[in-house]
Order: sequence, then structure tokens, then C-alpha cells
Amino acid sequence: MPRIPFQKPRTVEWEILSERYGRLVAEPFERGYALTVGHSLRRTLLSIVPGSAVSWVKIDGVRSADAPIPGVKETTTDVLLNLKKLVIQVPSGEPRTVRVEVTGPKEVTGADVPETDLEVMNPEAHLFTLDAGARVSLELGIGMGRGYAASDRKPVGETPAGALDLDAAYSPITRVAYNAEPSRLGKITDYEKLVVEIWTNGAVSPDDALERAAGFLKGHFSPLTIPGGDDDVEAEGGSGEEYLREALGKPLEELPLPARAINALRNADLQLVADVVQKTEADLEHVKNLGEKSIDEIKTALAALGLSLGMRIDPNVLGALNRGGAAPAPGPVVPGAGGLGGFGGLR
Repeated sequence: MPRIPFQKPRTVEWEILSERYGRLVAEPFERGYALTVGHSLRRTLLSIVPGSAVSWVKIDGVRSADAPIPGVKETTTDVLLNLKKLVIQVPSGEPRTVRVEVTGPKEVTGADVPETDLEVMNPEAHLFTLDAGARVSLELGIGMGRGYAASDRKPVGETPAGALDLDAAYSPITRVAYNAEPSRLGKITDYEKLVVEIWTNGAVSPDDALERAAGFLKGHFSPLTIPGGDDDVEAEGGSGEEYLREALGKPLEELPLPARAINALRNADLQLVADVVQKTEADLEHVKNLGEKSIDEIKTALAALGLSLGMRIDPNVLGALNRGGAAPAPGPVVPGAGGLGGFGGLR
């Protein structure tokens, strides 16, 4: 198979990084691959980073969510919903059971949860309001997991007898957004920049979460790679601009095209590959003696070089090929079926 360079990001940096928010920028990517990587990272961040959450609660004297809690102003259902909002970090990574005992009058918050082998990340969270003279004792079951676990899908025996099951949102990642923006590398202008924004609940930092997600993806893709393939990719990725100039500067005679197609192109004053790739398929349909079959052969030959019809090329690259006067093809263009979206300015 031909060795076709493929650009990988050279710059990866955090523009903003705090305990609960981070904005990462990575560039350059081949056209279309910033979104590919961003989508994969988003799905992985939201599903694979482990965390802890309240998975059950046992309230003394209460056996169902319909029964009221003596001395508490809120309904039991509201109390359970408030307990689900607690953000708890367990350094040991093991399930924990913590007992909470409070006496009114009092507004009970996350700060009233004893921090024994755990840390409440939102101590200001309101849990319930206790009347004067009332006393409430409850146990919280802190579970460990990934993603979201519905209360009705937990393994049998995980919840103690008399406890109320809670839906548990284990993921410490609250939101992930990504976007692709224009980027350039040297004189090649049509690369992409990936911008990833990560919000967490404070139990994990954005950079740590991203490192875990990237490692998880790498672990899943590594078994699919051919031994020694990384070295070839590294060598090819570093010579993308040089390869582009070489490919664009090829005379048409070097392409695996029949003589009739080459003659038709040369009669239309198209001498180099650079001249052809800037034409759209509609342009070629107007070239005399160039039929549909010949156009398909041209597209296949360009795809083998990682190129396609309708490319926009940096004027400096064209100038180096003595093609500075060539006009770029108008409108959006879809890369060739075998091409590498991104070389020289696709789309």
C-alpha cells in the first residue's frame, strides 16, 4: 500500500484549567478528525470515569418513600431527591456506609454528613428541614461505579433490608462539549483545531478525567494495531507538507491513467496534479473527450495520493509550483473516497 502522510496533533494545551472546569485545545487535525476524536472523548468521559454516589438510604422508622419522616417538613420523596444530589468523594475507592444523626430545629445540609474516609464536595447542599425537638437517624450507603445506575437494576442483595434504593449518578463528569475550528500548519490552511470543554463535580479534575478517558480509548484501540505500525505513522505524519508539495507537483503522466484521459486533460491546459485537484467534478464534465468513466479513473488516481477534486490550496504552495494564478474551486467539496480529508485544504 502507498505510504500516505496523515497529520496528528502537534500542540495540546489547556487554555483554562480549574478544579471543576477545563478548556483544552489540540491542533492540527486532518479535516473531519477533530470531530471524530471529540465525539469519542465525550462519550468516554461521560461513561467510563468512575465515581461515588449515595446508592441507598436507611431512615430509622421509615420503610417506604410514601411514609413521612417524623419531624421533617419535606416529604420523604423530596428528601431522597436531595440526597441524590450529594457529591461525595471516597479516596479509597471502596463502598462506605455513613451514619447521620441530627436534632432540630435545624436545616440539615451536606455539611452534617460525617466525613470519615470520605469528603462531601458540596457541603452547602440542602437535605431537609428538621422541626424543634425532632431527631432523625439515617444511614447512607455510598457506592462506587460508572455512569448512571437505576435503582431497579441493582444486583439483588446490594441494598440492606429496610433501606430505600436510590438512582445513582456515579460519573463525576457533569458535562462535556466539543467543537472543531479552523487551523493551519505552516502553509497548509485547511486543518482543524479541536476544542474540548469539561465540567466536573469537583471529585476529579478535568485534566485527570481526560487522561483516564484517553488511556481507556488507547487501551481499546491498541489490540487492533499491527506491531511496528506506530513507527510508520510517526514517520509519515512528520512529512505531510513535503509530501503534499511532491504529490501536487507530479506531472499527469505519472498518474495511473489511460492515455485518452491524460491527453484530454493536457488539451484543457491541465499539466500537473495541482491543476487537476483544484477542479470540481462539474468542471471536468465540460472538458472535451473526458467522459464519466475517465473522471472516475481520475478520482481514483487522486485518492491513492491522498488527494481529491475540489481542493483549496494555499497560494504559497501554488507559487512554489509556479501555479500562483490558479483559482481555487468554489463551494464546499466532498473529499475523494480514498483520500485523506485535510491535505491542502479540503472542503
